[in-house]
Amino acid sequence: MSEYHIKKGMNIYWYYWTVPVFLAFLFLNYFANYLKIPSLNLDLMISIVTFLFGFIISITFSMILMRVGALKESLTNETGRLVSIYHLSEGLGKKFHDTVREILDEYTIITLRYYTEYDRGRESINKLYNNLATMELKSDVDKTKADSFLYVLGEFQPIRERIEYLTSSRVEWSLKYTTYILGGMLILLLFLNRGDPFTNLLFVLLSTIIVFIFLIIEDYDDLKIGDYKANISNSEQIFDLIEKDRYYPEEILSRVELERGKKYRIGILDEKDGKEKIFDILYNPEFKSKVKFLVDKLKIRKV
Repeated sequence: MSEYHIKKGMNIYWYYWTVPVFLAFLFLNYFANYLKIPSLNLDLMISIVTFLFGFIISITFSMILMRVGALKESLTNETGRLVSIYHLSEGLGKKFHDTVREILDEYTIITLRYYTEYDRGRESINKLYNNLATMELKSDVDKTKADSFLYVLGEFQPIRERIEYLTSSRVEWSLKYTTYILGGMLILLLFLNRGDPFTNLLFVLLSTIIVFIFLIIEDYDDLKIGDYKANISNSEQIFDLIEKDRYYPEEILSRVELERGKKYRIGILDEKDGKEKIFDILYNPEFKSKVKFLVDKLKIRKV
């Protein structure tokens, strides 16, 4: 059983709130008939705000999708370098190879758990450099492998640094909140521009979609969706390669497919000391109850 310091978090997407927001808009739609401001040219205002909102939204999503695309490409390159590092270490002595295996396992666990804090994996990679002296170079072929190992390790560093930057950066706050302000104004104008029941219901749907867009922006900006699934898949590939049981934080178990009869390492937060404890659990009909028991056991019980 291993331990890692973690921050407690909730595995909830922001866009889950779209449904209660829709119900709130239905409630507002019912009472909006009592609010009338006839002196405003609502049609003109709606047209202007809609144009500005659409323009800002297109820029925001363009920036987010470019970041997600760059992350997916970098994650693929990172996995390729890790696979090469592992295979090249095989001919450089058993001690060195076993050390590389353990370091890759540790690094993959940390980066899967702390995906938005990729800098935490830097210490693990530094261990690779610190253990270079344990290489066994008995022939010219071994020296060639060592040169290739160092070359791939050198290529890996800028890729890792890029991922660290991309996972830590966020959409410019001024752009994000300008989007929210314009969207809020558009929702307000839609509810002031009352019409027949069908038009009112259409305004409710449009307002709900606007809020849905806001929440999707937050989920993408927090890296909860999109490229995180790619990171999970790549991590599984590394665990299988180094012949280690797959590791998953307890919070993401609902996003992965588990095979019956296979053992997994499940990371669960111990709220008493703020550390993660990793348990080996066999996936069988009792798997979920075991995980729930451990989660409840490690929760702080206030008296």
